[in-house]
Amino acid sequence: MYIVTTCLRPTDEVLSRAHRYAAEYKLKFVDRRKHSIDELKKRHHQDVLVFDKRRVEYTPLHSTEPFFFHPSSSVFRVKQLSRGGTDPLIDALQATPGDRMLDCTLGLGSDSIVMSHAVGTTGKVVGIESQFITAQLVREGMAVWVEKDEHVTEAMRRIEVVHANSLDYLKTCAENSFDCIYFDPMFEKTISESVHLNPLRSIADTSPLTQELIAEAKRVAKKRIVLKAHFESDTFERYGFTHIKRKTSKFHYGYIDLESKSI
Repeated sequence: MYIVTTCLRPTDEVLSRAHRYAAEYKLKFVDRRKHSIDELKKRHHQDVLVFDKRRVEYTPLHSTEPFFFHPSSSVFRVKQLSRGGTDPLIDALQATPGDRMLDCTLGLGSDSIVMSHAVGTTGKVVGIESQFITAQLVREGMAVWVEKDEHVTEAMRRIEVVHANSLDYLKTCAENSFDCIYFDPMFEKTISESVHLNPLRSIADTSPLTQELIAEAKRVAKKRIVLKAHFESDTFERYGFTHIKRKTSKFHYGYIDLESKSI
């Protein structure tokens, strides 16, 4: 487990959030005072979760590299869409305003933010994250992070983050309850350039797709299932995805069209 604390100069609101979180999850709250994170780790021999004004930061006991939510690539992708441009994921999903989206591999949430912007205020995006600490950090981070581009901030606030196993969650869903379902088992092949993902890799769920998972997704999705994978991956062919090749990217998209199942 981990202890909960705050930044060095917390506001009343930050203190309140940290205390409320610690109470909800039955975690120990520790007054920060003037202690460094390293001092707190040595004293309590636990990972540390820090509430700040703009983010929530997690530092594992045996690491100096903190992990925190950041909208990352979604910022310029949303800006591109706002200017009338395109996004390869949104194109693959064929997302339209009002659509209901299920992101089965939330991670840090960049793709979910872009989806949320695309489906707008009348749409819905649910992000599933199997790792508890990742789900907590992204949920808390999306609630407080303020981006200069208000479109990004608004998109973040609309996302529902769920801590669950994606297969277990899908089994609770009614048939056709989402328009599109998205999978991004991105840790299948590590891309060295993605430096900001380093803290996440140590706790990421690397479970591959399964026939059962795809079968459940086909039942729950009304329009499409979309997969993002390394261009060398055999996952596209193995599960029957139409492969969308991108010459300038190491990651490609694939889709399974489900429109015909309702006919």
